[in-house]
Amino acid sequence: MDAATQSTITQRIDLTREGDVAFWCRVFDVTIQELRDAVHHAGHQAAEVRRYLCAKPSTGRLSS
Repeated sequence: MDAATQSTITQRIDLTREGDVAFWCRVFDVTIQELRDAVHHAGHQAAEVRRYLCAKPSTGRLSS
């Protein structure tokens, strides 16, 4: 597997893996339900989820 493929895989949020869910909840400072909601609306790519969470006024947790 090349570096670009590996980087893409690591930036994908897999809601079926408990470790991934815990990691991304910490990264985004959100609850499991907030993460699931964001993935449902934005897709599984971490960058898209970050954009969704930053644009969502109710969380107010992400500043960058």
